[in-house]
Amino acid sequence: MSTILVTGATGNVGSRVVADLVAAGVRPRVLIRDTARPVNPWLDDDCVEVAFGDFDDVSSVDAAMSGTDRVFLTSADGPDKVAHESAVIAAAQRTGVERIVKLSAMHARIGSPLPAFDWHGRIELELADSGVPHVLLRPAFFLDNLLMVAPGVAATGHLAAPTAGARAAMIDVRDVAASAAGALMSNRDLRAGYSLTGPESVTFAEVADALGIATGRSVVFDDLTPEEAAPRFAGAGLPPWLAAQLSGAFGVIRDGGFDAVYDGVSELTGRPAHDISSWVHMHAPAFAEPATATTAARQT
Repeated sequence: MSTILVTGATGNVGSRVVADLVAAGVRPRVLIRDTARPVNPWLDDDCVEVAFGDFDDVSSVDAAMSGTDRVFLTSADGPDKVAHESAVIAAAQRTGVERIVKLSAMHARIGSPLPAFDWHGRIELELADSGVPHVLLRPAFFLDNLLMVAPGVAATGHLAAPTAGARAAMIDVRDVAASAAGALMSNRDLRAGYSLTGPESVTFAEVADALGIATGRSVVFDDLTPEEAAPRFAGAGLPPWLAAQLSGAFGVIRDGGFDAVYDGVSELTGRPAHDISSWVHMHAPAFAEPATATTAARQT
């Protein structure tokens, strides 16, 4: 049985990767920094092996990597992302890791005006130059990004975004994690890269309709122009790089860059990706009117 190290184990995707591995009977090693029990879900879990470390501490990363065969590579988005993931790649080179499964992004490339896509592009190049066998997972726009606007939808019954009516094969984060777990556990020869999308390409108007069905209320989609949306991104209190990333991602949607549907999820998991209806029913309480949110939570 391979020893699997999961970095970013408390993050949105990494935590689900750990859960999927445990559900499959694998006892992964998790690299974590924060030792506070209210913050860290794995400290008292006998189903995982905990390795304490920090991406900025080379010796701790090497110690976590010791005896590891496979690695799930991800870290928090931000200006330090390239340095942090490069540190893991370097440690994998030193310790002879047999496979890295890297969470990247569709349209990742060096020089992209979207900060995260540029970071992923640089890390992909680092991997290619490292000589460590690897699998790149390139998901489309995350459905879970919609949770950022859930309070506004709950309060107003309006979903607003600058999409120009374009479609996007948005993906459920559960499918990203399941794909990563599948790639980590597989003993098949895998491709170098997999594009991950939902099973169909949908418009945001269709998302609004699905939210309306799931919450039992009217949800109206307001298709903004980029000019109308710009002050919303700028005034949302987001770090500048994140505001630029989200604004640019909607530009990719308008240009049809997330329209295509790929079968990467089914190839790596053996099942179809979750559809939009499944996602909205799971998250309906977040979008429900405040007075009905408790009831919706009980029914979900």
